[in-house]
Amino acid sequence: MLPTNQKKSKLSKTISFFELCYHSIVRNVRKGHSNAVQGLIMDVLQNLLLVVFFALFISILGMRSVAVRGNFILYVMTGVFLYLSHVKVMGAVRTAASPTDTMLKHAPVTMLLNVISASFSALYIQILSMAVLLFATHVWLEPVTFYSLKGVVLCFFLAWLFGIAMGVLFSSIGIFFPKPMTIITTAYTRMNMIFSGKMMLANSIRPALLPWFTWNPLFHIIDQARGNAFINYVPRNTNLTYVWVVLLIALVLGFMIDHWARKYASQSWNARR
Repeated sequence: MLPTNQKKSKLSKTISFFELCYHSIVRNVRKGHSNAVQGLIMDVLQNLLLVVFFALFISILGMRSVAVRGNFILYVMTGVFLYLSHVKVMGAVRTAASPTDTMLKHAPVTMLLNVISASFSALYIQILSMAVLLFATHVWLEPVTFYSLKGVVLCFFLAWLFGIAMGVLFSSIGIFFPKPMTIITTAYTRMNMIFSGKMMLANSIRPALLPWFTWNPLFHIIDQARGNAFINYVPRNTNLTYVWVVLLIALVLGFMIDHWARKYASQSWNARR
């Protein structure tokens, strides 16, 4: 049995940590704008405009014929919002997880706290944007229904978790190679514009071209999400087991490299570069 005062001490530390997480998440959400409400509206509008842009892009190119029969806006959203959930949190975590971040000079702030606040603030924006667009589509266009809502939610959070894992991995490697990793991260984000499969179905891709897409776990996540969103689409070329394996490997490698590098990282590293 632990002493009562020790139990209280652990409880108070846990409460203090979650309180610090809350304030850090709020700071991340509103740091880009002086007005919190205005900042949220701007972030939501940016995501909504991206959905509208891709919907128009698919229609203009005549790719709407290869979409799943059903709600077209839902088809676009299952691609765009999972893509955004991944790349937004990856970028936020990559920036926040750096051991040379000036915020880490403050005693209560840790790398774990930075990762939690960055990931949950990005998640909050994506959920809010998705809820607004789903509500608008349901009310003004046509009723929105999901074949398996649990499956879609699982894929959404899986894209978010995979973004955290890649953000931690890129950040840890970036300690040693900051400039190359910045280029690699940008290239990875741009490649996902195409190879995430958000504008096409895995079942409609020719077998010869499939290897260009199946290497990407996000491609598997988006395709499985559409299989759960639409009753008349059954994914044949993707699975979530591959995603979990890559996610866990990236997360473990990222934290291992970061833990080792944190012993030697200093502000002088960037100064020398």
